[in-house]
Amino acid sequence: MKKVQFFLFVLSLVMLSLACSAGISPAFYQLQVNSYSYKPSTVYAGNEVSIAVSIYNKSTITAQDIKLKLSAGDYFKNLDVEKNIDKIFSKETRTVAFRVKAADNIPAGTYNLSLELNYSNGGEKISDYATVPVTVSEIYRVSLENLSVSDFYPHIGETTVIKADVKNTGSIEARNVSTELSLLGSDDFGKFIVLSDTIKEIETLGAGKTATFQFKLKPSEKIEPGVFSFKLTAKCLDCKETASEKFALHVYGYPELFISGVDYSVKGRDTKNLIQGDVFSLSVQLDNSGKEEVKKVQINITTDDDILGTKKSYVGSIDADDSSAGLFDLEISPTAKVGYHTVGITVTYLDELGKEKKIQDSFKFYVSKKPAPNPYIPFILVIVILVIVYFIIKMIFRQLAIRKM
Repeated sequence: MKKVQFFLFVLSLVMLSLACSAGISPAFYQLQVNSYSYKPSTVYAGNEVSIAVSIYNKSTITAQDIKLKLSAGDYFKNLDVEKNIDKIFSKETRTVAFRVKAADNIPAGTYNLSLELNYSNGGEKISDYATVPVTVSEIYRVSLENLSVSDFYPHIGETTVIKADVKNTGSIEARNVSTELSLLGSDDFGKFIVLSDTIKEIETLGAGKTATFQFKLKPSEKIEPGVFSFKLTAKCLDCKETASEKFALHVYGYPELFISGVDYSVKGRDTKNLIQGDVFSLSVQLDNSGKEEVKKVQINITTDDDILGTKKSYVGSIDADDSSAGLFDLEISPTAKVGYHTVGITVTYLDELGKEKKIQDSFKFYVSKKPAPNPYIPFILVIVILVIVYFIIKMIFRQLAIRKM
């Protein structure tokens, strides 16, 4: 027994002598990972992980110019994995934090992340390695991605197509993956016509895999224009949470503006007979029988040179199922041509999408010749005046006769 102990003592001296002759300090590896922790404490696929590592200097020599690098491996994305420390004194502990992100398709299990330690020990450059284990737990989870709507502003009767990708962001295969389309605030789809199933389902979806779902719907003729909110919901058999996306459709109707009537009235006369020199008012009646308001309605008329007066009337807005009119004060020239005169009517307005639209029409009216003055009228006026003068003179002489009495 004593011989064995003596042999081990001699072997130790030889090893120490070799180490000294090679210039290596007995405190060659002076830094070690003392402890570690990570948040969240339960890691799932897709999580960002913050890892705190405590580095302990176990030797009597100060470690300097320390460079630390964490290698996360294929299933983790490096976010913040390199740290520098000026020095760690003897028996001192320093804590550094790294950040990585678990891949969406990472299988459940424990992963040993490699920590490389490079530092200076008494002038010698030392490289060492340690492992930091991170455990990834199983999770069933799906997400909705790449939501697309063919038209967020459909008109009544137009089909809208909704598409979305459902991705398995869990760590294992998901079963009975489904996506449901619903109208918010309603138990059904109201006055929308649904052209596809409102619930789409597939049996399985592998971890990290994606499936595309599509829905179709159309606003019916009975719907009132407005904004309608919808929701897409994705889930799976074992998923604890659902994924959802909301979107809105602004449904438009169509305005139906038309000229419903043209009329006129002669100033100072209750008649429809227009003659040279007359002043009259022209009225253009507009009706909107559609489901949308029209804006900036303006009526312009064109006439020949014998018709004078205003040629433009600004009406403004006309609500759905409402009417309005434009008025024009016109005058017929005293020398206007006898016969029919045509008024061209142009109505411009902005539709439900703010685009300018135009409708045109025309109206004809007949102008008669102004009657010639009656040649006997002057004689009649003279006789009337003479009669009046006669009675006045008669009254004067009567008053004078009364006074003489």
